[in-house]
Amino acid sequence: MGLSCYQKISKAQNKIKSLECGFPCYLTRACIFNAFLILCAVNAAFGQVSLLDKVISIPKQNTTVYEALNLISQKADCLFLYESETVESDKRVKLHADNQPLHTVLDNLLSDPSLEYKVLGKHVLICKARAEATPVSNFQAVNRLKDTARNIIIKGHIYDRENKAAIPYATAVIVEENIGTVTNSDGFFMLKIPATLAGTSLVVSHLGYMSQSVPVSLLNGQQLDFYLDRRVISIQEVIIRYIDPNVLIEKAMDQRKVNNALDPAYLTTFYREGVRKNDKYISYSEAVFKIYKSPYTAGERADQVKLLKSRKIQDSNPRDTVFLKLKAGVQAALQLDIVKYIPGFLDQSTPVEYTYKYSDLVSYNAKDAYAVTFVQNTDLKKPLYTGTVYIEKDGFALLGADFEINPAYLDLAAENLVLKKSSRLIVKLEKITYSVSYLPFNGRYYLSHVRCDIQVKTRLKNHLSSDNFYTFLELATCNIDTAGVVKFPRQEILKPGIVFSDQPYNSNDAFWGDYNTIAPEAKLNEALSKIIGKIEEIE
Repeated sequence: MGLSCYQKISKAQNKIKSLECGFPCYLTRACIFNAFLILCAVNAAFGQVSLLDKVISIPKQNTTVYEALNLISQKADCLFLYESETVESDKRVKLHADNQPLHTVLDNLLSDPSLEYKVLGKHVLICKARAEATPVSNFQAVNRLKDTARNIIIKGHIYDRENKAAIPYATAVIVEENIGTVTNSDGFFMLKIPATLAGTSLVVSHLGYMSQSVPVSLLNGQQLDFYLDRRVISIQEVIIRYIDPNVLIEKAMDQRKVNNALDPAYLTTFYREGVRKNDKYISYSEAVFKIYKSPYTAGERADQVKLLKSRKIQDSNPRDTVFLKLKAGVQAALQLDIVKYIPGFLDQSTPVEYTYKYSDLVSYNAKDAYAVTFVQNTDLKKPLYTGTVYIEKDGFALLGADFEINPAYLDLAAENLVLKKSSRLIVKLEKITYSVSYLPFNGRYYLSHVRCDIQVKTRLKNHLSSDNFYTFLELATCNIDTAGVVKFPRQEILKPGIVFSDQPYNSNDAFWGDYNTIAPEAKLNEALSKIIGKIEEIE
């Protein structure tokens, strides 16, 4: 293409030289130069779509469609986007390419004329060809136009490329605007963004994986599978030296003044909590909050919560209930902000209650991070924590932590967590885990996602059978706003302990409008679909 451009311009130059039309020489040269720029622009435009014409060769082999697409992506230096329901990824196929263009290799591999390929940069979207639109009324057309103009809805699953396992609590974020969500335990997410962000990119990431950036323009109206590659940090990238874990913790706490917000911000968050008895959900609540998030330097009671929407289901009787003290639900979630509410494992004042160990250099939400593990000192016989904290390698920002109450002292922890129970009921805590993460926005880190999971086993005295209770709470920041942030009027503030209305639940997307939520897991979704009732909307 470059050679043909040169030839065309040469012919044009010869022709122009033979003309005697009286144009000044500099105008003639300007015309030639402009023609050259136009042709080069056309050439560049064709280069963007030429990926499907790229010639590749692959030896004969029997494999799955999934493995075949992975191999083709390596040969063609591209990234495929598709949904497993659209592309039968587990299907056994014969793969062979002998100096064939990419589109031919894909046609032979997939053998489905209903599929089409859309290319943007190095991304190739494999999707069903759009069918002819059925006639709609003017009213329907106007409504669809309004919906399209207002929002883009992105859906997908995030998997481990190596073993195809779902990745729970992975982040899906529009980095430019810090609008995002997290995947549920099935690796599924749904994200609503304004249509004005069609030119941005969605970034999906998780601890230990390479992040992936995909143009939003390829994702609108699609439900796709994202496969993340595991991040392996080469030993050549690491200078072998002793790293003092205590110094890392101390440095991270000191650098809060640089890495964390010194001014308040509004966080639009999605909150949910649930209780399951054995295999049956007996309680589930969810809400959208607008949080006045004070800087970490403010007092512990400086944060404010305003309830925007909520709904709740209850499918239990008094005998099902084990009361657990969760510090008033959302308050417990806010107190998992370990930058503000400093837990013992980040407190370096004497006496230090924990022993620290530098564990590894890992990838945490696309950033290199030091992983520091901690356990309580052996001479302490009380329920403290054990876990891992992640500290950014370059700026020493606190990126997150995964921790739990020391399993050896769970029985002692029960005294503080069990608020009320029958004298005939024996309650045994099985496991209590916590997770918290932060994401950057405008050069500062903000609370991104917190989760608490509690497993309890109960048994009536003189009975052999027992029941397993599982309860969780989760809060995810979906949007951050730092402009014009002021405290809420007193009458709008959510009172501690009063979080949800007592109304039944009925799935209704219109209820949430433009708000982002965390999709229920498959089992939870199935349980909720069996419950019929009214819904109360709070705005």
